[in-house]
Amino acid sequence: MRYNVDLHSHSGYAGGVGKISLPGVAATMAKKGIDAFGVGDCLQPAWREKFADLLEEREAGLYALRGAAGDGRKARFVMQTEVIFTSAVPSGGRKATHTVLLFPNLRAVDAAIALLLRWKVKLDMGRPFIKCADAGEVAEKCSGFMKIDPRTMVIPAHVMTPRGVFGSDHPVDRLSDVYGGFAREIAAVETGLSADPALLALLPELDGTALISNSDCHSEALARVGREFTALEITRPTYEEIVLAIRERRILLTAEFDPAEGRYFLSGHRAGLSGHGGIGCWFSPDRLPPGCLCPVCGKKLTIGVLDRVLHLSRVQTGGRPRILGETRPNQKAVTLVPLVEVLAAGLGVASTAGRRVNDLFETIIGETGTEAELWDLSPGEIEARFSPLLPERAVAALAEVRRGNFSFQPGYDGEYGGLRLGEKIAWFGQAGIANGD
Repeated sequence: MRYNVDLHSHSGYAGGVGKISLPGVAATMAKKGIDAFGVGDCLQPAWREKFADLLEEREAGLYALRGAAGDGRKARFVMQTEVIFTSAVPSGGRKATHTVLLFPNLRAVDAAIALLLRWKVKLDMGRPFIKCADAGEVAEKCSGFMKIDPRTMVIPAHVMTPRGVFGSDHPVDRLSDVYGGFAREIAAVETGLSADPALLALLPELDGTALISNSDCHSEALARVGREFTALEITRPTYEEIVLAIRERRILLTAEFDPAEGRYFLSGHRAGLSGHGGIGCWFSPDRLPPGCLCPVCGKKLTIGVLDRVLHLSRVQTGGRPRILGETRPNQKAVTLVPLVEVLAAGLGVASTAGRRVNDLFETIIGETGTEAELWDLSPGEIEARFSPLLPERAVAALAEVRRGNFSFQPGYDGEYGGLRLGEKIAWFGQAGIANGD
């Protein structure tokens, strides 16, 4: 059976999180077509107590809201958190590497909390910082989590963004530069919003590694939950079967952002930085200024995912980089745009949370059942089915996205990319300096 999972999220105990509650998330999951969802920040003691009161174990390692109906399509929650390993790296200084942990049950969560307390790790934040001397100690700590239960998973998070293992903040060239000997045990990495399997296919080190996609969402909004997800082939809905499907690469597909929509795709500086006076700038790899120095403030630019992927491809292939667009990904992916974003763009409105957009969203899923099922329709089926129900501009926008006739003005330095329907914007040849307004 196909099972859609979104295994990276955050609670209100992590920074930068808006309104989020498990009942609210469950309601959004039903609309988006997500079967299992990471509970987020499960090692934070106050949040652990709150969600434990709301949830009950329904299938082995899968939790449901207490009193919720019990079929396999109802919302299920997986014990999940993100931790930050800080360690010295070969490039100098200390890198803070975001890493997703999945646990098989609440008992394993409690054992992990006890382990962190023995390591004298502070647990008041949603993402605990685990201070390590070097990659060898990171490996020891990862192995410590695995000893709690071998079904635990350690997954490098959003691997190409600045705080991912391959990101630009204190950059490294190999997984082992951060995870030491434990790198051999890593079965999966998370692509993140600014990368996808086609880009990661340029990195030989990941050839045998499963690639999963998650929303890393900070709210229960329709534009956040399930904006990326992974479709698995499982025999029955249990935590262990989810883990086995990932490790055995029974991945039907990953649903991906267009990487250019991600917040760190190109190198640049956002307008809100000190010394920028409301001016932002961005550059594709072929347009980088000398020394990667910002022409506005003179400091080094935040290096984007596209630059990092091309650099790592040169390093990991010994100077014979793989060719973007010609190197075949090791698994299937589909590029999606959150439905509320498509509707907002089609209507020409700024907000994805307004009543007009929400009403159209509800009309669509009233017909299809979930957002995920909408994108299984062909462009012609979309036009035939929804022309009597939706404004012409909204139907045209849906069909254009399904045809792949869209692109994004690329994101950079924490700024999301902007959707352009009916346009194809190349990833290269990009450079700009503009007011942040």
